Amino acid sequence: MSARPIVVDRERAQARLAALMKQAPIEFARAVYGINDRAGGRLDTMAAREVERAARQGMPVTQERAEQRARAYLPTAGHEHCPRCWVVYGHKSPLRFREETVERPESAACAACGAEYATAAE
Repeated sequence: MSARPIVVDRERAQARLAALMKQAPIEFARAVYGINDRAGGRLDTMAAREVERAARQGMPVTQERAEQRARAYLPTAGHEHCPRCWVVYGHKSPLRFREETVERPESAACAACGAEYATAAE
């Protein structure tokens, strides 16, 4: 057995982690948009609905707390969790990976919130 598959798996895991870590600041911005939309009376946007859903579940979203979580988002290989669930709700919802096909890149999907993230290097 050669060491090549192990290297490829480590490289793939590192690429996945890097791609997911780039999503945490985006989810923070999305949370801020949702907070601002809600404060401005625009309750029909997707971001505002997400913030409202979190508030109904007893987890009110504040800009400061969302920023703290976005900065603290640190998935580990084999235990990757959803950036959106972490930033908005503070939950570590596991991600399911879908292999790359001809039509689409590898992606990770969250069963809890429905978010999907491309994890392959562009």
